[in-house]
Amino acid sequence: MQALLLALAFASNTPAATVEAGTQLVFQGSFVAEKGSAAETEKQFKLSLLVADVRPKGAGVYWALEEQGRGGWSWIHRFGLYQAGRADAEGQPTLLYERAEGTNEIQLMSPLFYRDPPLAEGAQWKEDRFDHAVTGTGKLGDTTAWNVEVSNGYGLKRSMLIDQRNPLILSLKENVFIGQGEKHELRYELVSATQLDTTQAEAGVAAFDGLLALRNRLGIVPGTRDTKWSDERLGMLREQLPSVVTKITEGPLATIARDAERDAQDQKNRAGAVELMRGKLVGNAAPRPELHQLNGKPFDWSQTDGKVTVLHFWEYRDTPLEEPYGQIAYLDFLFRNRPSEDVVVMGVCVNQRLQDPETQSKAILSAKKLVAFMNLSYPILADQVDGIRQFGDPRITGAKLPLFVVIGKDGKIAHYHVGTYEVNRDRGLEELDAIVKKAVTSEK
Repeated sequence: MQALLLALAFASNTPAATVEAGTQLVFQGSFVAEKGSAAETEKQFKLSLLVADVRPKGAGVYWALEEQGRGGWSWIHRFGLYQAGRADAEGQPTLLYERAEGTNEIQLMSPLFYRDPPLAEGAQWKEDRFDHAVTGTGKLGDTTAWNVEVSNGYGLKRSMLIDQRNPLILSLKENVFIGQGEKHELRYELVSATQLDTTQAEAGVAAFDGLLALRNRLGIVPGTRDTKWSDERLGMLREQLPSVVTKITEGPLATIARDAERDAQDQKNRAGAVELMRGKLVGNAAPRPELHQLNGKPFDWSQTDGKVTVLHFWEYRDTPLEEPYGQIAYLDFLFRNRPSEDVVVMGVCVNQRLQDPETQSKAILSAKKLVAFMNLSYPILADQVDGIRQFGDPRITGAKLPLFVVIGKDGKIAHYHVGTYEVNRDRGLEELDAIVKKAVTSEK
């Protein structure tokens, strides 16, 4: 009901808009599951566009996104630039939608709609295996629009109201299926349209270009869920961010700029806390907490005596199967290429369900399924009593797993690393491999 009332409110106040350079468009929308209460499943969002470089059959479009509910992107992934009117346009906005079963990226169709020939009464065409049809006309506010429906053999996929005078979607409703065919509804509608003057438009473009250039210098790929903030990246962010955000005083990037400044400070504090933890652990005797094999038997730490031991603390679950699960294949490669008499590699399943007797068996089964799916050679242990705390659980600082710990032959911690490693396609986890090799050779 709330979504319906919101939609009606949009319709009664929809502004007239033209699509030309310097036009700033704002859309509000929602994404909600068909089943369950909206309060539990709904995500709301605001999408702001700045139109630039308009051509007869397309335009360059800067965008900024704000999300509320069910997770969301970090600030570094909430802006971009794409070319509307191109079938292969990259860099369009997506929503990040978190569920207990996993996280999904929801593509937002560009509100700028270019078609040749132009839309007309009764027009029909096929595109990307979908049938499109202009089914009539309607009005949204004072704007006359075409009603366009998109369907396939399974039924209606999308319905849109498209401005008759401009290549602009005024409202959209789309059926989206995620997970095990769970139906969700995506909606958005135009709520404001502003023609910026030349000075404002140039300032807006400069602000976007500044953030885009910073992201490029940081080497961050847009849409990467788990961005690795290395010391080098953090240093560059703290050094260069101030000069970028000082140019952003208003407009759709203002919230992103504030979030960027806050995140830079949080990352600095987090990195400092992790470094402090590392300093307390490296060089000292490694703890031997109570861990269990997946068959339920206690793990005997004496198996690691006199060997270099690599511990990989992670959730180890088969569903949702999300990154960085791909790194365990490289860890397995490292294990297979090291003599067993020198090196022991062990995954440690850190899963909240392991500490609850009612869900423990499900967590162990999930880990076994992942082992089978990935064809892992190294053993997986279950942390049922929060043994990771003895190794310095990085999550207490706000950091995320995985955690890699390398223990030397002398039983002392030689290396403590939070997060993933850069992957070399030919040599795998090259940094970790070098650390292990040094630990092996230095103690022979």
